[in-house]
Amino acid sequence: MAEKSDAAAVVRRIRRMALAAYVALIIPAVMTGGWWGFVGLTCSSAVNIICFLWLEQILEAIVQPSPRLRAWKVVLRTLIRYALLGAALAVTILVARVDALSVLFGFSIVVVGIIGEGLYSTFRSFAN
Repeated sequence: MAEKSDAAAVVRRIRRMALAAYVALIIPAVMTGGWWGFVGLTCSSAVNIICFLWLEQILEAIVQPSPRLRAWKVVLRTLIRYALLGAALAVTILVARVDALSVLFGFSIVVVGIIGEGLYSTFRSFAN
């Protein structure tokens, strides 16, 4: 039970650090791309966070399967979700013609959150 609460705490910290990275990257995105830079950052950040949350749900379904869950339903749901994400990205990049740098900033927010969690865990282990 303690492992489950530890894992939940890690995911919460990653989400908070990703949100902080989004807020911190708003200024550079607006400076480099103006309003469209902000739109690109927001759209790609939203897609990235949604993908992270869906991946978390998929992994929970795989690691702790329920007796009623069918494998083909998980696979189908996953493929549909990634197709929707691909369509959202295509609209963001090709149709809206948003600033490419801000889109890259948006894709990096979960990575920054994971790096932040790694640094937090490292410093916490040295403190103990």
